[in-house]
Amino acid sequence: MYADIKGYDVLGQPRHLALSEMMIDVWTVQGAARTSGRYVSMHPRFVTILDGARLVLSCDKVGPGRPCGACFVPAGVELWGQSERPGALRHVDIHLPLRRLRGIVAPGTPLDRPVFLEDAQPLRAVAARLAEACAPGPGSAEAEALAAELIRQLFHEQYDTARVPGITAATLDRLRTHVQGNLNRGVSAEALADVAELSRTHFNRLFRRATGQSPYQWVMALRIDAAKDRLAQGMPLAEIAGLTGFSDQAHFTRVFKSATGVTPGRWGGSGALLPGAGRDGRNLQDNPT
Repeated sequence: MYADIKGYDVLGQPRHLALSEMMIDVWTVQGAARTSGRYVSMHPRFVTILDGARLVLSCDKVGPGRPCGACFVPAGVELWGQSERPGALRHVDIHLPLRRLRGIVAPGTPLDRPVFLEDAQPLRAVAARLAEACAPGPGSAEAEALAAELIRQLFHEQYDTARVPGITAATLDRLRTHVQGNLNRGVSAEALADVAELSRTHFNRLFRRATGQSPYQWVMALRIDAAKDRLAQGMPLAEIAGLTGFSDQAHFTRVFKSATGVTPGRWGGSGALLPGAGRDGRNLQDNPT
């Protein structure tokens, strides 16, 4: 890697860990006002800044930079950096060949353009663990696994913030229609992600952001609402359990009471629970993760 740095002083002893087709460095530097640097590497490079600090980064010497807490820079791409404010800066760097990187990220991940994350908070826990594990010895395997996890998280965060607009009202309408049309057959989180045209990971994150609920909680509320409508029509409890996707009447009764505070029999005014045949099968409400 070529680096032309002005105004930085290295604090303490940098930590380096050489792994199979991967190099991990942990640096702590002290920067003065308007400290700057230029970097270019023959291999892809990942940088995560710890402790809430950021750098103003750009791939254009004369263009405006952007405050970043983490970044990915492809091989051969010049990176220009400037300190956001004076003070100490601690960061974790990962260097690895392109073929090794392709084995870590999901197929089709763009690796020919830089990624700048303004907020590195979702990455810092893993980055801090990686910094601690960056030492030769038995912990090398853990460090390699943490480095791979950090790389994948960076691309996931970039996908969330730059490419995915979020769960819109129209998407929620499509999801509601899908659930209501499949109440008696079970609804998986994977199926909902497919309807939203998102990966399972991104769907779960964005759904919570849009609704304040997990997919499990949201689907369960729709099932309970559908059960209330059928109770008002005087349907037998066993039939309602089957129509709303519960495994059997006992399961329906338990979940309904947990959600509403009363049993279905009391809610519907029947005065007693009716026996019902069991039914195999697990639905999304059986797996709240």
